[in-house]
Amino acid sequence: MATSGENELRTCDIPYSSAGHELQTIDVFLPAGEGNGACIFFIHGGGWSGGDKAGWHTVMEHFCDLGYVCTSVNYRLMPQVHLKEMLQDVRVAMSWVKQRAGQYGFDPPRIAAYGSSAGGHLVGMLATIAPEDELGITDEVLIRDTRPQAAVCMCPVLSLPRYNEAFLPELLGEQWASDPDRAPLASPEYRLTGEESPFLIVVGDADTTTPIAAQQAFRDALEAKGSSAQLEIISAAEHGAFYGVTSQPQKDALPFVERFIANALAVR
Repeated sequence: MATSGENELRTCDIPYSSAGHELQTIDVFLPAGEGNGACIFFIHGGGWSGGDKAGWHTVMEHFCDLGYVCTSVNYRLMPQVHLKEMLQDVRVAMSWVKQRAGQYGFDPPRIAAYGSSAGGHLVGMLATIAPEDELGITDEVLIRDTRPQAAVCMCPVLSLPRYNEAFLPELLGEQWASDPDRAPLASPEYRLTGEESPFLIVVGDADTTTPIAAQQAFRDALEAKGSSAQLEIISAAEHGAFYGVTSQPQKDALPFVERFIANALAVR
């Protein structure tokens, strides 16, 4: 259903897959006025087992005010599926968005992916899966280059082995989790080639779930490959603090995100 907010036209719960699963839907917010020709693709977190695309709505409203087309995607979750199916969903959804660039009024390459926690992990995966990679590919991925031009990762999980590996069989499936060659391919940190788009990593100094040291390690790994990485540490921000624009940690983080996306997508 299409509705109008104060500064945007929004359409929610659009199916992006013909499979018909209730979670394979996307929300699209369009600026009410002239857009800036760029798009932001939001992915929610929730431990790969929860969360909802609506969690990003207030942030989407904020970026629509700045002229961005904003989309927020749902995807299938544990325990019904594993990571492979989640990657299928976000690659199909990214392809779906890129196919509609003309309809929605943005330039196809000018997309930033923006996620928190598990959503940050999926953003990192999108940013590191090359077009020729079969991981997450289905017949519905009509545009195989599903990489964003910029990756915004809020308190993300970017290296699964740095955390409690007990959850890996549930996330990856027993066969993948037990395969020493395949399991690292589920972590953006182990997929880096030096050809990545720029990353912004934002984490709170009160985050005990995805701590600063893990984010620093990913930044260092990116820089060692010659890729661009920016790490910002937000005072008093706990894990998952960035779904909004009104708290002090959110107000502290937003200027970094705004500048990063504008620079990466050449928005003036």
